[in-house]
Amino acid sequence: MVIDAHIHYDERIFPAERMITAMNRHGIDKAALIPTMVDPFHLRGKPVEVANRFLRLSLLKAGGLGKFLYETTVDSRGNFVLLGKKYKIYQQPDNSQVVEVLERYPDRFYGWIFVNPRAEDPMVELEKWKDHPGMIGVKAHPFWHRYPLSVLERVAAWCRDNEYPLLLHLGSRKGAGDYRWLVETFPGLKVIFAHAGIPYFRELWAYIKDREGVYVDLSSPYLDAELVRQAVEYLGPEKCIYGTDGPYGSQAPGEDYDYGWIKGWIDALSLSPEEREAIFSRNFLEVARVAD
Repeated sequence: MVIDAHIHYDERIFPAERMITAMNRHGIDKAALIPTMVDPFHLRGKPVEVANRFLRLSLLKAGGLGKFLYETTVDSRGNFVLLGKKYKIYQQPDNSQVVEVLERYPDRFYGWIFVNPRAEDPMVELEKWKDHPGMIGVKAHPFWHRYPLSVLERVAAWCRDNEYPLLLHLGSRKGAGDYRWLVETFPGLKVIFAHAGIPYFRELWAYIKDREGVYVDLSSPYLDAELVRQAVEYLGPEKCIYGTDGPYGSQAPGEDYDYGWIKGWIDALSLSPEEREAIFSRNFLEVARVAD
């Protein structure tokens, strides 16, 4: 079984029916949906590839410069900035759009409850959606929504007490990347750090390697095949979860997301069938507490 643990649902780019067609083409059995949080954008083109590569290398080789560049991808007005173009970040992602897909295709999709404690009472959102069939965890984005992890205190406690995993995209300024505080304050909380733990990568890997219940997902054009290989070799397959961060990939407007892209990075690794299963499905199923 193959499960995409991290994909945003934006019907303007990739409606559910086309998602299912693409999933079938590439052997993806199920996907865990996150409400869209930004105006539609696409990542195709050499300039984008070069910019992503430079950011990735800067984070790996020159942490200070890399984190500075990383932070400049969000401006003071709450826009995602890509090669000078600006795309509005939504402060209150709409979880109902995911629920609607779950109700239509319960056998193909799970859902993450997206919260932003800077824009709403997250506990209201959690209570509203927690009992809906298919909801398996909570997503928060302290980077794009610009808040310290301490603001998630009630959310993290709720997740721990209700055995919901917390999926996080970390920032690097003003406490938005204080992953040590989160893990140490809430023992027993299951945490998935998105995109191999960007912007920290190896620093975060060293911290979580011997800690139970803490994982990275292997999603996003932030990464490449080599960085995925390094993450799996360092952490071991038991700490890594497959995801895509679709529909934001290397496709032009009007083209569907290529599910073979990031999946191919993992397929190319020298792994046993059991290790491959751990990354593609077993780790997610255990963390999310769902049957296959």
